[in-house]
Amino acid sequence: MSKLPSGKDLKIAVTGNLNIDLIIRGINTLPEWGQEKAGRDYTVVASGQAGYLSLALGYLGIPPVVIGNVGEDSFGSLILRSLDSVGAELSSVEISKGKTTGITVGVVRDDGERAFISDFSCLRDYNEHLIERFWPNLSSCGILCLVGLFCLPSFTMDGVLSIFQKARSQGKLTLLDTGWDPNNWQEPTKIGLQKILAATTIFLPNSDEAFVISGKSTIEEAAQSLADYGPELVIIKCGGRGSYALHKGEGFWVPALPTEVFDTVGAGDVFNAGFLYGFTKGWEINQCMAFGNATSSLYISEVAGRRYPLSDEVLSHAKNYRNFDWELLNRA
Repeated sequence: MSKLPSGKDLKIAVTGNLNIDLIIRGINTLPEWGQEKAGRDYTVVASGQAGYLSLALGYLGIPPVVIGNVGEDSFGSLILRSLDSVGAELSSVEISKGKTTGITVGVVRDDGERAFISDFSCLRDYNEHLIERFWPNLSSCGILCLVGLFCLPSFTMDGVLSIFQKARSQGKLTLLDTGWDPNNWQEPTKIGLQKILAATTIFLPNSDEAFVISGKSTIEEAAQSLADYGPELVIIKCGGRGSYALHKGEGFWVPALPTEVFDTVGAGDVFNAGFLYGFTKGWEINQCMAFGNATSSLYISEVAGRRYPLSDEVLSHAKNYRNFDWELLNRA
């Protein structure tokens, strides 16, 4: 099985959207204008793709350096407290003076599927110059993860490309998970993203994103089309089907574990954290994917709120993949 170079023992930097999620569950159909629907329960959590990824990494025992911004309000304080509680390095998180923290309202169906409405608020201040200001803080980081790009309205495609090219020129690996484009993937956006992929080491879209970016109709075709733009590794997250990877012309599936789904909000970001856990230990790609699947499986089945799994819990769950010696891998 293929293995990416230089993953072992690398410190991780995470940059992207930090915001609050207000999640309302039990909404099986959206209301018409002027109408109302009642949910079953709700929760308010520190989130954003950068938040979910950073918190999940912290719980797995590899707290990242976080680069981003929050508002000067109680929600911003909640995000900082949450990240600090898992040991994340926060000296590169700016407080946007006089601004409010971004918020996303997520509605979740009983089958776990979700839809989102967001106000980006202080995230409109985020751009490549914020990352440049904190670049010296990334000197010890070997992996730069950019997530939630489309929740950062002022971070241009050219700006992302510049940051990724700088990271690659300094020997860093780059990981990209854009999230869904609320402007529905206009052609200039797709062209700009294709240029960024040439400077991307690992690209981690979900299946919906992969299909629309590539214009292909199967997972395998979409992965090949995306790989042709330049990333060394493409992993497509496919929900209940598992995950598919393409590396150096070799494609392979890792199936999902059987899971009773409660809430899938943040599932892809938690998969990314599980993948990175194995990647920083030098595991092979399919082993990293299996661990990512297991991490996400535990997370989306958690009924008692937003709880991230610990590495020992994931290792125990991952033993359902019987083709790996997980205890030996964990000691590697």
